Amino acid sequence: MKKTSFEDVKLALEEACEFLRSFTLGRHGFTPQDGVAGIQRVTDQCNQMEKLFSDGANASKSKTIVASARPRVAAAKARLALLRRDSE
Repeated sequence: MKKTSFEDVKLALEEACEFLRSFTLGRHGFTPQDGVAGIQRVTDQCNQMEKLFSDGANASKSKTIVASARPRVAAAKARLALLRRDSE
């Protein structure tokens, strides 16, 4: 079984965060469904990074990266709540 590298997981999380940021900023073409999918994707990537790199050489970097990604989920959830409120 191939061992997952820190850089691969980091890149996947960065890409997920960029997608979620585009939704949160209201960029053209991003729907509420994209927001829900992006939230799940970032959450899954954060969980994977925490699980794989909770200790070892990259533990500190992992914790920092996850700590900066989690607020992006909160911001996207806030945007979703606003969109839902506006559509009622």
